[in-house]
Amino acid sequence: MKTFDPSGFTILIVDDILKNIQVLGSFLRDSHYGVEYSTNGRETLKLIEKQHFDLMLLDIMMPGMTGKEVCQKIRENPEYDDMPIIFLTAKTERENILEGFASGGQDYITKPFDGPELLARVRTQLELKSLRDEQKKVNQWLEEKVKERTLELQEAYDKLEKANLELQNLDVAKGEFLNLISHEIRTPLNGILGFTRLLKEELKSSEVYTMIHYLDISASRLEKFSLIALQITELKTRNRPIASENIPVNRLIEHAFEAVREKIQTKGVTVETEGNVNKIKIPGEKKLLDICFESLLDNAVKYSDQSGLVIIRIGTDKQGVHCEFIDEGCGFSAEALKNLYQFFGLGEQHIDQNVGLDLALVKMIMDAHQGKIEIRNNESRGATVRLVFE
Repeated sequence: MKTFDPSGFTILIVDDILKNIQVLGSFLRDSHYGVEYSTNGRETLKLIEKQHFDLMLLDIMMPGMTGKEVCQKIRENPEYDDMPIIFLTAKTERENILEGFASGGQDYITKPFDGPELLARVRTQLELKSLRDEQKKVNQWLEEKVKERTLELQEAYDKLEKANLELQNLDVAKGEFLNLISHEIRTPLNGILGFTRLLKEELKSSEVYTMIHYLDISASRLEKFSLIALQITELKTRNRPIASENIPVNRLIEHAFEAVREKIQTKGVTVETEGNVNKIKIPGEKKLLDICFESLLDNAVKYSDQSGLVIIRIGTDKQGVHCEFIDEGCGFSAEALKNLYQFFGLGEQHIDQNVGLDLALVKMIMDAHQGKIEIRNNESRGATVRLVFE
């Protein structure tokens, strides 16, 4: 707290007895206070409207308006609602002090006046007022800072809302763009695939059949690649959780079998299921889980030997639901096992082979479902891909 300086304060003495004003004024001026005086209540009320005072010494018993009435009027003025008022009272009037406090006074001093006591009480009240004034300034400063910070936060919130709206619009635009790309790729591909299959039927005995056959394979590969690439893009850029529902495993297996039926029949592969597939359900988004099961069954059939066996084993344990796709093919190479989930990690370059996106997509789908994918080569022959859903 800064050093107390009496010369910085002006005190108003209100008393109808001039001798009392002289005594009080003498004490205060000797201590370097500024002093003004008034001899009645009405004059006092007019005076404080024209001049600022830091403290008032107010006689409690005056003709006309009493000190208590003056105090009540003063407290009605917001500029003086916290100005210290010390009542001046004779010892025989002390019973009026409580009423004085109730009207808004802070302290009192009895007549005849004791100089040191008067100065001590005046200084105490002025120091308390200074502390209150400082606290008001601090509170005002804090309120201004809170307003500034609130404004900054509101501006930041508005910017965030705007950015969020832009992201939502971008998400909608992304979805529309992916749908457009999917449509623009699949439409001509469907035409190519349709015509090549018609030509294959018409040209079975022709020399150009082989060329048409490879054209069909290339178009099919391009179709699958585009669909997988679009699905990977959708998963990488989505900002919403999966739409989860409890999906019966048998529905997922049936979908996968129908999608790969032609390859199964062409290679003469036998697909067997193990486990209670009719009762077990998996929580997740059906469209994505269909892709998982179809991709893994397709790969299992693709890498199986002619007339080979593929087993789809479904079960439950403490980890959750697990789905295994087991084939008896050549298994994964050592290099492939190091890069299972990287795009194009398998590095296959043959026209009818996996280009390395399938497992990367399955891994992304399992991550979206908070699940796991485990891959290993079997001890004897082939490989097992295991999906675990918690």
